[in-house]
Amino acid sequence: MLRSGSLLLNSINTKVWKLLLATFLLMKFSFSHPVLDILNNPYVVPYFVNLTAIDLLPYDPERVKRYVKWYLEHLNYPDMYGLTGTIYDYYITGTSEIPTYTYDSADSYAATFLFLTFLYTERTGDYQLIRDNLQKLKDIAYVIAYLQDTDGLIKALPYLNLKYLVDNIEDTCGLRAFSLLLWRLKDPDWHYYLAVSHSIESSVMRNLMWHGQIAWAKLDDELFIADDSTVYPDLYAKAVFYSFVGRPVPDEWLSRFDYFQRTVIKMVKMCRRRESNPHALSGGGF
Repeated sequence: MLRSGSLLLNSINTKVWKLLLATFLLMKFSFSHPVLDILNNPYVVPYFVNLTAIDLLPYDPERVKRYVKWYLEHLNYPDMYGLTGTIYDYYITGTSEIPTYTYDSADSYAATFLFLTFLYTERTGDYQLIRDNLQKLKDIAYVIAYLQDTDGLIKALPYLNLKYLVDNIEDTCGLRAFSLLLWRLKDPDWHYYLAVSHSIESSVMRNLMWHGQIAWAKLDDELFIADDSTVYPDLYAKAVFYSFVGRPVPDEWLSRFDYFQRTVIKMVKMCRRRESNPHALSGGGF
């Protein structure tokens, strides 16, 4: 069990602030926009929009398609850290889209978008959108592979040796879904991304478990062990891990999570079912 450093606290504070912003500060606008039509918030965090789109997909795939296209059109080539295939947070108004030149977790943005794209294609059969943007999608997937550290875990940000349990599970699921999409397109890169997803999964089990306890994060060589009293990030990380390995999540825990956290848990359960049933992800529904 290790002490929290200031870098970790700053990162967690940023995540909490953005989560609160996305959850509670929903300002309504009268104009239509591919992002705001998914999540009506002027401060756009693509991670939260991805999750909302996953939930919306069974009911309005056309609206999700417009967002998918917007996301692909706003990738960085490169971003301020030299990465390609990332996306910034944005401020969106009726007349402008203003990038913040920052993102909370480069890996999670990529992973949840890849999962969304897979589900969209499964539900609609619209493989043309994928073929037209295949290189961009590979650039997004490679963000995750590029951020893989020597311990096999994925860093959330290129400049900080910080790895989150939840992010790494999302990364595993995003790459697993993308590799299946490539396989269906008969693209030989499917094998590479499947191998990376297996590598991440193995690294989670090897590096984020400590004497039977679950670490919600690792900073350099320090582990941060999850307790049962703090909802975020501790209890939430344990619930995502339980979902990933097929253990039931107590209802009392679920009742304490917000919409976005519950959506991640649903996504991870879908990813888990994929291992035992090759058709479990098909259709995109929960």
